[in-house]
Order: sequence, then structure tokens, then C-alpha cells
Amino acid sequence: SSDLMNLVKAGYHVTVTDLNKDNAKKLIEAGAIWADTPKALAENSDAVITCLPSPKVSMAVLAGKNGILEGLKKGGTWIENSTNGKEEIEAMAKLATEHGVETLEAPVTGGVHKAAQGTITVLVGGKKELFETHLPALQKLGGEIFHMGDIGSASVIKVITNMLAFIHLVACGE
Repeated sequence: SSDLMNLVKAGYHVTVTDLNKDNAKKLIEAGAIWADTPKALAENSDAVITCLPSPKVSMAVLAGKNGILEGLKKGGTWIENSTNGKEEIEAMAKLATEHGVETLEAPVTGGVHKAAQGTITVLVGGKKELFETHLPALQKLGGEIFHMGDIGSASVIKVITNMLAFIHLVACGE
């Protein structure tokens, strides 16, 4: 949510939802609008950005009851900042496509402090034209933005960066 604050500060019209409204309090105070459900949020949006704790939760928010796909108009874009496996994001993107919604995967790496500063690295997978359309907003979310290729490619790189970080932690411990 600290990276979403960068969108609010940049003048984007931001609508937020969460299971716990208190998590969105600072965003709402800064000018974001509250929506009760992902569907309600999506109904008034051209693009929806999610950052969720697991692929299972991402799928539920995308395609479950009152999910994004129930509200986002055909031609809309779902931008997934969560960390997913390649097969998981490919399956979710396929489902979105069947509903007329395009997908960009955009996992972030670098830590919450970099997200708050707007300098987090964003790894993007998806159609190049779609990436270019949303690049101005992605640049407000992060510092370095890398288009990795098709859907699934950014997830692979994100998992590799996580593995490298764990290896470095273990090596430091030794």
C-alpha cells in the first residue's frame, strides 16, 4: 500500500479495498476512495492492481464471488504485483483473457522501504504494448521497471531473486 500512496500523490484516481479497512486508512486520508469489494472497486476502474499474500488469494480476488472479473469492463487491465509461480499467473491470465480482461504480472522486489520511497524494482511480464500503456503508472510505483517478456517470465525472475536473497542470507550466517 505504500507504493499505492505514490500513485495517490501523483494525482491518479485510486480506489482501494482490503479485508481490513484500517489497512487503507492512510490511503483514504490522502484521497483514495474506499470500495467494499474487489468487484465494486473494478466497476469504476480501467485497471486494477493487486498485491496479495498467495496465489490462492489472488485467484479468489480475481475470479471469486464479488471478484475483479465480475466488475472490470472488457478491455480493462489487471496488474498483479503478487509473487506467483509461472503456471499460476499463466492460468489466472488465461481466465482474465476469457473475460475480456488483459493481464500484466508485475511482481516487485527490493523491500517495503524501497516501495515507500517509490524506488522498488518492478519486473513486468505481458504484452509489450500493454506494458507501454501502463508504464507511466508503473514508474510511479517503482524505480527500475523491467519488461521481462510474456506472462510468466517476470514470475520466474522474481522467484530467482528470492532464492538468491535466501542464499545470501545463509552464506552470511556461515
